[in-house]
Amino acid sequence: MNRTVAVIGGSGKLGRAVVAALIEEGWTVVNFDRVPSSDSRARFIRTDLTDYGQAVEALSGIDEVHSGVNAVVHLAAIPGATFAPNVATFDNNLASTFHVFQAAKLFKIHNLVWASSETLLVYPFNNAPAYVPIDENIPPTP
Repeated sequence: MNRTVAVIGGSGKLGRAVVAALIEEGWTVVNFDRVPSSDSRARFIRTDLTDYGQAVEALSGIDEVHSGVNAVVHLAAIPGATFAPNVATFDNNLASTFHVFQAAKLFKIHNLVWASSETLLVYPFNNAPAYVPIDENIPPTP
């Protein structure tokens, strides 16, 4: 059985690890992102998910790259306020997530994983949290 997964944001920090793990488990992975990954084992398709049409094409089978996907892992986002102005982060992350979910619904893709960045809990990349895995009880840092 051919298992194909769309990893949305497969070129990012978490995305690269997810792509590698899925490939090792035997999945065919298609990486949809704005920038290519250094891992050439997954097919890369440059995609701007703030455009709903591109999200629909990504999950429907773009240019015969796949004939549909069994699952979606949505990791694409601007990870924190230091990477873009707040309004750009909000516009990008909200629109792209909505578009991915709507496209998955359109094509009846019920296997969808959505993950957020550790910056959700206000932990900058150079300041480790008090413990891991991080949960809702960890005190935020200003």
